[in-house]
Amino acid sequence: MRNPFGADKLVRKRNMFGLVFLIPWLIGFLLFFCTPLIRSVVISFQKVTFLPGGGFSTQGVGFDNFVTALTRDENFIRYASQSLLDLAVNVPVCLVFSFFVAVLLHQKFHGNFIVKAIFFLPVILGTGLFLSVNGQFSSDGAVQGAMEEGVNSLGFLKSMNIVTMLNDIGIPPSLTDYITGPVDRIYSVISMSSIQIFVFLAGLNSISSSLYEAAYVEGANGWTSFWKITFPLVSPVMIINVVYSLIDNFTMSTNVTMNYAWNVSFKIFDLGLAGAMMWLYCLMLAVVVGVVVYFLSKRVVYQS
Repeated sequence: MRNPFGADKLVRKRNMFGLVFLIPWLIGFLLFFCTPLIRSVVISFQKVTFLPGGGFSTQGVGFDNFVTALTRDENFIRYASQSLLDLAVNVPVCLVFSFFVAVLLHQKFHGNFIVKAIFFLPVILGTGLFLSVNGQFSSDGAVQGAMEEGVNSLGFLKSMNIVTMLNDIGIPPSLTDYITGPVDRIYSVISMSSIQIFVFLAGLNSISSSLYEAAYVEGANGWTSFWKITFPLVSPVMIINVVYSLIDNFTMSTNVTMNYAWNVSFKIFDLGLAGAMMWLYCLMLAVVVGVVVYFLSKRVVYQS
């Protein structure tokens, strides 16, 4: 029986809008990413040999590159494990920090727009255009020296007695390093959390103020409203931020596994082995994302 109020038509219309927003990405994928992606799969099953006169030749080796990466290469497994460990440290810190900042920026105060621009600045500074311009100006070492001086100016954060205090109360050193690590690399945490902050802000802005008004009438305080209204209703964008943070940390320029595969590809020139490493790495990322999304999706609360 069809819904007399046209709900089915509304659902189809919303689905159509989703496809419309997907079209630009699909066009870009087909034009720029599909062919290199397929080529990388093919190369991972081949041995690539560069010829003295230029060009290269390929020879099929089956799964030999994958076996080499998993069993005979002494660094890949170690670097992949290090990437997983960094993931367990960076992602929770970024999510907690970005959610905390988003809650603060959601409040109304003078200069709110300026503060938002400051937190979005690392995204602009991380673009390819800025990095290329920065590379041109840093050839004489002036810009690089200024950046290093700015980073070193945060050294006073490391001199705080947090480590000593935590050790005195009996907290294990490994947990102490986990707690104090974000303080020692505060700029890195901020730069990795910029996108997540604005995604959380979008989720906070989508919550109807009438829910808070009703909770206030019922006698709920701010703490109760946060845990009963804000946190559950922001859970849909929480999944988005978790997936984004996982992929961002797995593919960032400082990732040891990514750098090692790049060296194998462009310094050792073993393109087949590098391709196999990256596809194994991609499979590991897919498994991590799939497991995390599976468990988090059971806790998501959607507004009706």
